[in-house]
Amino acid sequence: MKKINKNIKNKTLIFAATVAFFALAATASAMTTVSLSPVSVNVEEGQTFNLTVSVNSQVIKSYMVKLEIKFPSDILEVESFNFGNNWVQLSQPGYDLTDNTNGVLIKTAGYPGGLSSQAGFGTIIFKAKKSGTGTIQATENSLALNVESLNVITGLPMGVSVTITQVISPTLETQTQPKTT
Repeated sequence: MKKINKNIKNKTLIFAATVAFFALAATASAMTTVSLSPVSVNVEEGQTFNLTVSVNSQVIKSYMVKLEIKFPSDILEVESFNFGNNWVQLSQPGYDLTDNTNGVLIKTAGYPGGLSSQAGFGTIIFKAKKSGTGTIQATENSLALNVESLNVITGLPMGVSVTITQVISPTLETQTQPKTT
């Protein structure tokens, strides 16, 4: 009788381990990615440019995305952020912030019914304040929550390189006409 109980326990443990393995494997292959486009920006002082943020959820749906973007506030400022289609904005402290002093943008929104494909999360409009170089990057504080409120975000982008060149005003040379007598 002890031997039968021991066999049942062993089979139960093996079955539980197998289920756990496949559950983890399914979750790992079903992550949500965030991408920023374009990957490189070259502008002049005073110009604005758009940065598009996309979210790609596959296999397991993402129901809520919190995006935290860091940017060099000495050379850039956020002018505005516009959510993509179907996103429902969450305007709560800690989930919605534009901080041009410290170079942080946080935007959070839900996707009704869950996102199971690629969708535009939104567009950030930046203004180039002065010449310089820097990187705009999604941080580790970004989240994509599934139906169980587990963070399934992975592969945060390496960042967008930004180069801002100084506007050089052309100097006007005055020419003098020789005097005729």
